[in-house]
Amino acid sequence: MAFLSPAMIGFTVFAVLPVLGGLALGLFDWDLFSTPRYVGARNFVRLFSDPTMWQSLFVTLQFLLLGVIPTVLLGFMLAVLVNSKLPAVPALRLLFFVPMIASSAVTALVWAMLYNERQGFVNQALGVIGVDGPNWLSDTFWALPALVIVMIWSALPLVIILYLAGLQRVPDDIYAAASLDGAGPWRQLWSMTWPSVWPTTALVLALQAIGFLSGSFEMALLLTDGGPLGTTQSLALYAYRVAFNDLNFGYASALSMFQLVVFAAIVGIVQGVRRTLRKGGL
Repeated sequence: MAFLSPAMIGFTVFAVLPVLGGLALGLFDWDLFSTPRYVGARNFVRLFSDPTMWQSLFVTLQFLLLGVIPTVLLGFMLAVLVNSKLPAVPALRLLFFVPMIASSAVTALVWAMLYNERQGFVNQALGVIGVDGPNWLSDTFWALPALVIVMIWSALPLVIILYLAGLQRVPDDIYAAASLDGAGPWRQLWSMTWPSVWPTTALVLALQAIGFLSGSFEMALLLTDGGPLGTTQSLALYAYRVAFNDLNFGYASALSMFQLVVFAAIVGIVQGVRRTLRKGGL
């Protein structure tokens, strides 16, 4: 208990108490300057009749659906590549881990230049093959996929590290036996390597679900400010605007508590799938 206490104290002070404080603040109407006025559950009831909240929830789920699965699959494939004995692997490892050293602000600045409609590298590369690229961050269709690509790029280093740790625990004997049975590289990859790292996959899924739920706030705020027309405004960004633009901290706290429930539900689903697959022998 003595060794655990520093971590538990930190968790209580910086996680548990803010959640309880946010829950309590959601019961009040407060603009930060006047005296808080108790309104009961009115802020929480308002959630379900707020069309902007539903739009922001839909955008948040889009970030998840478009980002988590591609990040997991791409991270797994890159980890397999990095774990191989190819001559260029050391250079590839350096390139793959570069996003870890860049802050969100730097990442947003670099990708804003890459996405520039006239001078950005992305549209210039598309122009070489005769494709007229859109104004990525101002287009109602392409803005969200553009942000998802940035978030995938930022998330890949951690996913690769976790998969590398999982791959290095897979015994070489099973590959030798598979080779004797005539299994080729692709068959070994999907029938042996992928099932062997399933515990890592479950962890990565949970971490990336949380990462895309929270990371959508930073990238949307820095690159698009939630636009165009709210197509990149996540729940977190909407709560931020309600708090600091509208000075409605009670309703913003209710939005944050609802987002916490969404977080918990998604993580619970991932854990439920993990337990189901484990019972099935995976």
